[in-house]
Amino acid sequence: MSLRRLVNLGPEQDITARQWAVLEPKLGAISVRLSEQVKQVAGELVPRAGDGGARRSLNDALGRVELDLARAYAFFDTYMDVLTQRRTPALGAVLAGCDVLAYEAMRRDHPALQSIEPPLVYCDRGFGASIIRESVRFPDGSLNPMPLIQIPYSRLHEKCNLTSILHEAGHQGLQRLGLVAPIATALSSALARAGVAPALRELYGRWAFEIGPDFWAFCLCGPAEAQAVQSLFALPRREAMRISFSDPHPPPYLRAVLAFDWCRRAWGRGPWDGWEREWHDLYPLQGLPAAAHEILAAARRAAPLVGAALFDTRFAQIGRRTLPQLFDLETVAPSALARIVRRAGKGVLDLRGLTPCAQLAVFAALRTSRRMDERRLEQLMTEWLRRLGARRHTMH
Repeated sequence: MSLRRLVNLGPEQDITARQWAVLEPKLGAISVRLSEQVKQVAGELVPRAGDGGARRSLNDALGRVELDLARAYAFFDTYMDVLTQRRTPALGAVLAGCDVLAYEAMRRDHPALQSIEPPLVYCDRGFGASIIRESVRFPDGSLNPMPLIQIPYSRLHEKCNLTSILHEAGHQGLQRLGLVAPIATALSSALARAGVAPALRELYGRWAFEIGPDFWAFCLCGPAEAQAVQSLFALPRREAMRISFSDPHPPPYLRAVLAFDWCRRAWGRGPWDGWEREWHDLYPLQGLPAAAHEILAAARRAAPLVGAALFDTRFAQIGRRTLPQLFDLETVAPSALARIVRRAGKGVLDLRGLTPCAQLAVFAALRTSRRMDERRLEQLMTEWLRRLGARRHTMH
């Protein structure tokens, strides 16, 4: 039975025709490959089944087919799990909106991003979000045909933190643009010019794999990214300030420090100055082991150098433009958001002309302003996602 018939999604639940057109040939190719493998084994060895050596070879060959089948089902099972979530009306409608949010977060003014396949967003257990990027290989060697973004179920109850989707979209966007390694090089070079110690340059070069997508999310939704980082990474002190020399994720403490610097660099002094003071009160460097204190203090001092490199480096991969030139930071400037929030306080929430990512920034600003209670904001954001989801069939 085909995956499409098995999940049997109704018209209001279904993914787009474009997504099926990308997915079904992949499933068909896997089926054909395994069928041909079985036919070849049967044709060569079954006629010689009377021979003991041939029987052993047949047994081995069928065993290999069984293992290959199990690996192939990793592809089928992944999409089965993702798509069956769409059968729940409430969850499916919100996830469809998340699809549109993710797609708009990936598409920029660059040929490599104009042809990107529409992503699918799904929920899973756990704390953090993640992405299976387009063209990543499954265990059987087949290529993933479209981005799959996983978010924890909890994100759907704290929708202002859907900036996680924008971060994961950044992973896909930066990979498509060929900017993953150049960003690491840009950070390392900027730190080297400033005389930063080699060990910290190496750490920042490794952390660039996650800092780049954080910056992508910031460029899409401005202060909302910094607010979400504060919320998502308000962890116990040990976890927030943990340093690993192999993990591409910077310490959560430092990710917030970087986000505050980006806000200041883009818009000068603002509420993020207070956010930063509170952050340092919650996570003081005093009392840390000497080695951790030294690294985090040096990394914190280097944050403005990292910010300058991200804002000012012109990358050949995007036509000698800077990364922020792919975005519209003025749309999510605090002054622009404040105007919308003030009108919302008078009963008019006008999101016309804003991208879905900028709309998310408006909701985050509404939450911070306390002009609307949490329950009403939750209802508004749920309806917003449902309306976004209704547009998914025009995504491409």
